[in-house]
Formats: sequence, structure tokens, C-alpha cells
Amino acid sequence: MKALCARIWPDDYVPEVFDDWVRDRRGRLWVAVAAECVIGVAKLTVMGEREAWLHALRVDPDHRKRGVATALLAHRLARARRLGARVARLDTAEDNVAIHRLMRRNGFRRVERIKYYHARPTSDDPPRLVRARELAEAWRLSRGRLFHEDYVARALARSDIARAIRRRECFAVGPPGRPSAVAIAAAQRRSRWMGRSRLRIRLVAGARSDVRELLVALRGQARVARVDRAGIAPPSELWSVVSAAGYRRRWHEAMDVFERRL
Repeated sequence: MKALCARIWPDDYVPEVFDDWVRDRRGRLWVAVAAECVIGVAKLTVMGEREAWLHALRVDPDHRKRGVATALLAHRLARARRLGARVARLDTAEDNVAIHRLMRRNGFRRVERIKYYHARPTSDDPPRLVRARELAEAWRLSRGRLFHEDYVARALARSDIARAIRRRECFAVGPPGRPSAVAIAAAQRRSRWMGRSRLRIRLVAGARSDVRELLVALRGQARVARVDRAGIAPPSELWSVVSAAGYRRRWHEAMDVFERRL
């Protein structure tokens, strides 16, 4: 399977997560086989709040346009329903025309487009931490957003905000008790796939001008955390705000998030 993925994308992330995927006995890792050879692979992850994420649909180039991708998609959707999922999502490159067509044929719609931006640390003052008593206000600002984790995106939960507050990873601008913008961000150290260390901004929400102020302050937080950069993958409606805060695109390609109710 690893050889198949390497043939399609030499820098594929699948080898990094392969062992964890094999151990997942709930969603499971699925393969398509022909003549005793793996010609397709796909992963299903079922998360809390009845959500499913469809990872890494890969089909050998010599076996495409034969229904392999459609079969792997249908199989995972059926299993997701059996496991209680009520929504399925996946992401794919904006120029992956074949997957876009497959998704639309199967009732998916694009719900978000993201790009990755990063910026160097600065001497700006870091933002303040959100306090436990501000949980309700932080949730009011951010509810309804998708929360991007490692290789998945899911609906943000109030418990995500509460957990970030406990871990001192939830930041804000605005007066105490009345934050005008909030963010969840945590330092991540160097790895094979990420390269340099970063302050990973996993969520930002609020009024646009206040989001800009918060993003500038988070560059100051990156300095405090002693990481090489601050990084964020915002939805398209925030790209101009992120750019105005001094962040630059690391890659020009965008990723599209598709969703379907089950």
C-alpha cells in the first residue's frame, strides 16, 4: 500500500499515519485488490458528534476509470452510516477535477476552501489568555466553524474551547469578559512533515478587524513560544484578513472541503 501511495504522490502523508490507521478497528483502512495486488486504498475515521472523515482515496493510475474509487467511497459511506455518522467530509486539492466530479455525483457539496499561510514571529505583544468565565462568549464567537485537526476537519464543539482554555491554548483580544476575537493555538515542534516548528493556529473567529489584531498578536505569541513561525489554514473569507496581518501563503494551492449529509 505504501508503494501505491508513493507512486501517486512521492511526498504523501500516508506513511506517517499508516500504523495508526491500521490499528483503527472502528473506521478501518480499506483496500481494493485485483490479481492479488493492491490497486486502491481509502481510510474512514468516525469521530464524536456523529461525524465521518474520508481520508486518502488513492487508486493506481493503471486502474482508474473502472469504478474503483466509486466502490471505495460507497463502502465507506455505508460503514459510516452503520456506525451512526450523520455527516461525512473530506478534503482534496482545488485542481483535483476527478475527485470533485466524484463528490458531486455522490451528493457532496463544497463547504470550505482553505490555504495555508505562515508568518515569522515578531516583537508584538502576545494576546491575552481566555479565562474559564469567558467560555460562553468564546463559544458564541466561534460556534458553527469547522475545526481542523491533523488530517481531519470536524464541527467545533464547546468542549474544544473549554479544553483549550484549560491548556492555556485559547487566546483573545477585547476587554476581559467580552472578547471580540478568539483563537486556539498551540506550539508544535519540528517534524519530518512540518519542517520547522510553528505556532499552529487551529481556529480564529470574531469581527474581521479584531481577528486581524489577534493574528498580529499571535505572531508575538510565536516569539514567546520560541517557534520558527505562526501558521494558519483559514477559510477563504479570511484570506484577506490573514494577509493584512502579515501572513504569506506557503503554498499557492488551495484545499476544498466537501460535505454530505448521511
